[in-house]
Amino acid sequence: MLLLLSSLVELWSVAAEQCGGVLTESSGVIQTPSFPQAFPVPIKCHWLIDSSGLPEDEVQIVVYLTQLFVTTGLTFTEYAFYDPEDPSLQRNPSLLLAVTEQNSITTRWLFTNSRFLVIELELEQLEGNHLRVLDDLLDVFGFNITYEMTTGPVRNNSCSVIDCSFGGNCYINPDYTYFWCSCFPDFSGPYCSFGPMCEPGSNPCLNGGICRYTFSAM
Repeated sequence: MLLLLSSLVELWSVAAEQCGGVLTESSGVIQTPSFPQAFPVPIKCHWLIDSSGLPEDEVQIVVYLTQLFVTTGLTFTEYAFYDPEDPSLQRNPSLLLAVTEQNSITTRWLFTNSRFLVIELELEQLEGNHLRVLDDLLDVFGFNITYEMTTGPVRNNSCSVIDCSFGGNCYINPDYTYFWCSCFPDFSGPYCSFGPMCEPGSNPCLNGGICRYTFSAM
């Protein structure tokens, strides 16, 4: 039993160490440790997206909130300049988004024309800070989001968990040109809005209503 507990503590410590970093690639994925599984709390993560190495003048950083399940503790802050080794050199911080229970299901993406974007997650507990659907059908912790540095426009065809009816995950293809919903077992449709109680071609609703799955935040 002690050996098992020691192994679990070691695994959670490794997961905590993987939380955060400096990102200089033109695109990538940012996720909580062990996503979609639970992660150790309290937790404090710090990611820096740094586009200063790109030669283009009009680069913008775009973050697509494809799989966002936290409802608090997550912030996005732009900086005119940011040195992770010397806080005194950080210039002109501006908060772009502080995730709440309300905007976590309405915000698909955010962007900045600044060269530096800091993403921070700070949570004391998992309970009460995540989205849920259909009473334990879905049990996902944290987030798995995608960013890119681009001179082009924001891709307005992006999706999020709300677009996929909380019955599936939103994904993006490698060249960022296409987003789609991958439905969980027993769910179907382009937005995963059909399932065991709302089958395509059958409609239990009266008075012209249309059956669709909805979610609740817990």
